Amino acid sequence: MIKMLVAYTNEIDDADAAVSEVLGQLEPERNLLNNSVGMAFFYSEFLETGVVKALSDALPFDVIGCTTSNVAIPGVMGDTALVLAVLTSDDVTFRAGMSEPMQGGAREPVKELYSRLAPPLYEKPALLLTLAPVIQNVSGDDIIDALDSASGGVPVFGSLAFTHLSDFSGIYTSFNGEASSGALTLIALYGDVKPEFFRTPTPEERVVLNKAVITRSVGNEVWEINGQNTIDYLESIGIGTQGNAAGMSSIPLVVTLKDGSRVVRSPYKILDNGHISFYGAAPEGSEVGFSNFEMDFVTTSARDTLKAAAENSESGNILLFSCAARKWTLGAFFLDEMKEVAGCLDESFKYQLAYSGGEICPVRNDKGELVNRFHNYTMIGCIF
Repeated sequence: MIKMLVAYTNEIDDADAAVSEVLGQLEPERNLLNNSVGMAFFYSEFLETGVVKALSDALPFDVIGCTTSNVAIPGVMGDTALVLAVLTSDDVTFRAGMSEPMQGGAREPVKELYSRLAPPLYEKPALLLTLAPVIQNVSGDDIIDALDSASGGVPVFGSLAFTHLSDFSGIYTSFNGEASSGALTLIALYGDVKPEFFRTPTPEERVVLNKAVITRSVGNEVWEINGQNTIDYLESIGIGTQGNAAGMSSIPLVVTLKDGSRVVRSPYKILDNGHISFYGAAPEGSEVGFSNFEMDFVTTSARDTLKAAAENSESGNILLFSCAARKWTLGAFFLDEMKEVAGCLDESFKYQLAYSGGEICPVRNDKGELVNRFHNYTMIGCIF
């Protein structure tokens, strides 16, 4: 059994006050079981002011973390804030660590990290939790492929880091208070762990603008669509980018892969040469179309999915991540999705919610088997 504790602070300038507030909410002497690990989600300035490091130093267990834009736990939500989720157990053990930087590719750093947390003669983990960086030439799919290759397909749940800044600067992961712009963090869970996963629907069936073909791409960077520079093509069909990726957030790119399956991709960065880097892979030769993503879809999909998950859950512990594009779509009403979460989960649930640059959550394939997948435009959940 895993017990979950959560804490919240907006003491961004006073590390001592922040640590005192978090410890006061956790009451570690009374609530921690034999084995524990932490996951922290925070506005980037909490790194600059030393709060993340001070908090990690004050806790008797490892803490992985990442930057985000908005966070929530039961009873409170905010933007310039930090949330800590602690998993603690008597019969489940946790091993945590951080990889070497992945700017040169994900496979080798992930392989090395996994071998440290799950040595060859060690038992296989039951679950992996990851907080990963955003790197222009490393897609979310690359990270999934690297984790699957290293672990042999152990279920993975987690998020890409995010930021409140429109130019996507200030995106970091952290391990025990030490920050990195290119390293992946990982927790391996061992023991009797039976997680339940859920996600909101995605808009891949709602293609509303004409289909085309990616005629040139490298990984997650789309160079040409229908033989035109990507930005020129978008402008030719009436999609304005407003000079940044957030301007495209409500118009998901729907990619039809060679096996006929469809995935939805959110833009990460518009490059000076007119190419667009997406969070997930967009293979050359794939058919693409554009969907619409509306405010009502964000709130109703969150409400319906959470109510169903809560009704079917035997546990009250939930890790939640929601795609930043969902928040952008809500515009001035960006708190509405967090309010839906609070309204759907009563006091019997402990949860944390953080906004994500890309969601990592297993799904069932046609054979009913769990397979790891990278998502955009979803809210994902892991129930312990």
